[in-house]
This record gives sequence, C-alpha cells and structure tokens, in this order.
Amino acid sequence: MLDAALFLVLAAVPSATPAAGPPVDINRPLVHDVTMTVDVGPARDVLVLLEGRPGAPAALRRLRESRPFSLGLARNGGNPDDVLGRLVSAAAGTPDPLLSGYARRAGTFGKVLDALETDGTPGAMVVARRVAALLPGSTRVTARLRLVPLFGLTAFEDVVAEPDGETTWLFFDLPRLAPEGTADVVPREVVLSVLRAAGAESWNRLFDPFRAPPAWPEEKAPDFDALLGRTVGAGPATTFLIPDEFYPVGAMFEEQIERSFERWNDAAETLLDPKAKAEAKREAFLAATTRGDFWNRHASVVGVKVTETLLSRAGAERYLEALAAGPRAVAALYVEVTKRTKEPALGKAVRKALETRPPEG
Repeated sequence: MLDAALFLVLAAVPSATPAAGPPVDINRPLVHDVTMTVDVGPARDVLVLLEGRPGAPAALRRLRESRPFSLGLARNGGNPDDVLGRLVSAAAGTPDPLLSGYARRAGTFGKVLDALETDGTPGAMVVARRVAALLPGSTRVTARLRLVPLFGLTAFEDVVAEPDGETTWLFFDLPRLAPEGTADVVPREVVLSVLRAAGAESWNRLFDPFRAPPAWPEEKAPDFDALLGRTVGAGPATTFLIPDEFYPVGAMFEEQIERSFERWNDAAETLLDPKAKAEAKREAFLAATTRGDFWNRHASVVGVKVTETLLSRAGAERYLEALAAGPRAVAALYVEVTKRTKEPALGKAVRKALETRPPEG
C-alpha cells in the first residue's frame, strides 16, 4: 500500500513552506475531458441499515438498485444479495460481529462521509484536471470517474478502478481507511488520502492506451528498458501520491532523492553490463523497483523527481511529447535539461545507452 507507506514517511517531516502541489498547470486549456465526482449515497444507505433507522426500507431499495454497490461487491468475488441479507438482519437486531463493529463506528464513518460530500468533489475536480494535464495529447481521452466509498471491500488496495461503459468506478473500503483502534480519525486527512490514491490509480488507468509498442516496449525481462519503463511510468502516478505540502520534492527530500539516484544508477549499470549474470540482473531490477519502504523503491523516487524536474524545466508540452514517445525519450529529455545543473544525474552507463537504439523484439 504505497500511499500509506508514503504518508507515514512524509508525515514525520514538518512542512517548512505553504502548500504548493506538483508543478502541474491545471488552468491551461486541456485536450482531454476528464471529470471525477464522489458518490457517498450507497455508504450512507448502509449506515441507515446498520443503525436500524426509520428510512431502512428505502435505503434497502436504493442499494438493490445501486450499480456501484452491486458492481463493487461482485468484483471482489462477493455476493451483493448475501450482503444485503446480512444488512437486513442487522437492521432487525440480529447480531453480526463484523456489521456490529461497523455500527458502533457509524458516527466516525458519518463524519468521513460528510467530509467527502463537502470537500471530496471539489478536490476530485482538481485531481481530474491534474490527471488530464499529465496525459499526452496525441489521442483525446474522455473519462467519467466516480469515487465511491463502500463497506466490505477489505481485499482491495486503497482504490480500485472498475470500467463500466462510459463510467470508471473508483471503489475504496471506508473501514480500511478509517480503521478501528487507531488514533482519532481526521476526516479531512482521509479525504485527501483517498483523492491522492484515486489520482494515481486514475492516471495509471487512463495512460494505459498510450503505453504501447514500439514507443513503450513490452516488459519481457528484467533489463534496462524494463527498469526505465517502470521508472518513467511511476513518475506521474507517484506525483499524485505525495501530499501537496511536500512540493517541491527535490528541495524537501534532497538527500533521499540523491541516494535513490545512486542506487538506481547502480542497478541500471548492472542491467546494461553484458558480463552480468542473469541472477545479478534480476536482483538489481527487483531491488530498484519492488522492495522496501518508499525511499527504497528507487524507480518510484527517481520517476517522481524526473517528472517534477521536466515539468518545471522543460514545460508540460515537451514533457508530454517525450512521454508519448516512450521512456527513452523522457530520460533523454531529463539528461538534456539537467546539464550544468545541480539536479541529480543519470549515470554515465545510462547516458551512453540512451545514445544507442534499443534492442529489437
């Protein structure tokens, strides 16, 4: 759960500057039509049933007719009818350990839903424009994203996207983000956490059509191009996960970023070494992409720094053109704009590799 791990790391660092956010200009004319709204209706109806309120029959009827409720539960292998049956029994007073626990925390969940209703959609509109602003303009994207809190989705990550015709549902499990037994839940922080995760998931989902050969080679082995693809692809997604007040990340976390660039360059050098054994290459790839806490996921750290630097120094138009042209184009642009600067550098072996054609196949 990258957002949660990232939040724990960043929360320990006091903010020395006012909230700024990533260098994404959401006021410029956008090619894409992307909207994001929040729908708390199903979750509120669940609370009505859990607490046995007078509006329970109407709430049950709405849940039976709710597309996101049935789709969200069915996606996880659950049976919406079984869940509705348990909710009806709970409303009638039948003990249910899990649902009774939810009922005891109805007040907390209600406050989170209030915050989502008040602040969620305005914040989601900003996130949607950021997502649209970080998509290449070569193909116009139209997306209707709807963020829906539900109960009983504990196997999900922070946010899971489910395409459904013209709509993409973004489900998240409310109890998972406001767990029992922790410190007092701050509704606004839950909202911001959800919006960050929704932004990352939405960008990944909407960028997928652009991630196609030959510009974006298929990942077939733990080689240099696979590492570069993971890194460049992680950049915009990780940009959404970092709280606005921690930008510019290059200034706030200079030492950590420098360290990640060193580790990333070491991994890239191993992957580019024709004498390196397959096991050494596999270990180097895994160490740079999947292991440890956030600051040890060097591909994500390098990716977000590359994204931030290119948006600031090269501008959105050049960055998006390079993004559409593929990971090597993004890396080459980073090398170009960081010459004779104090920005962290891509290593000599990487720069040499960027001057040659990628392998065929």
